[in-house]
Amino acid sequence: MLGFVIGDINMITGFRLVGVEGVEVASVDEAEKALLAALTRGDVAIILISQQFSDKMQTQIAEIRASQVTPLIVELPGAAGPSSETKLSEIISKNLGIKI
Repeated sequence: MLGFVIGDINMITGFRLVGVEGVEVASVDEAEKALLAALTRGDVAIILISQQFSDKMQTQIAEIRASQVTPLIVELPGAAGPSSETKLSEIISKNLGIKI
């Protein structure tokens, strides 16, 4: 199973360097289309989406989380995120509702 990233060029480039596939988006509409495309794939286990876009897609993300177990959708701060000191484990814990 694979990871899939939806975000701006900076976020996508970083993940592509470590082999994670992704789609660069510039608007919420593009992010919604990329999310739906990722959901139709059978090989995606986790979707990482930039908070820049996910903040405006909370209804859709909540519906997806409520209706299916996989893929896991994790919202990550982008370049203008809340803090450069935010740990990935804290972000995942918040999204999963558990402590890692």
